[in-house]
Amino acid sequence: MKTQSTSFNGKKSDFLFIFLTSLGLGYTLTNHFILSKPNESAVLTMICLFFVSIASWQRKKEGK
Repeated sequence: MKTQSTSFNGKKSDFLFIFLTSLGLGYTLTNHFILSKPNESAVLTMICLFFVSIASWQRKKEGK
């Protein structure tokens, strides 16, 4: 059984990872479409990281 602090640290790290990947995704999409500085490998990497973070969060949420 997990303690309250372990559960809270897991939620905090999930939120932080999703927040940072969404910032990175917004930054790369802004550079790609608005500033016309295409870097497709960075866009693809950030999209993959964003989906991985969401999938990890959902997996932990469903595992409870």
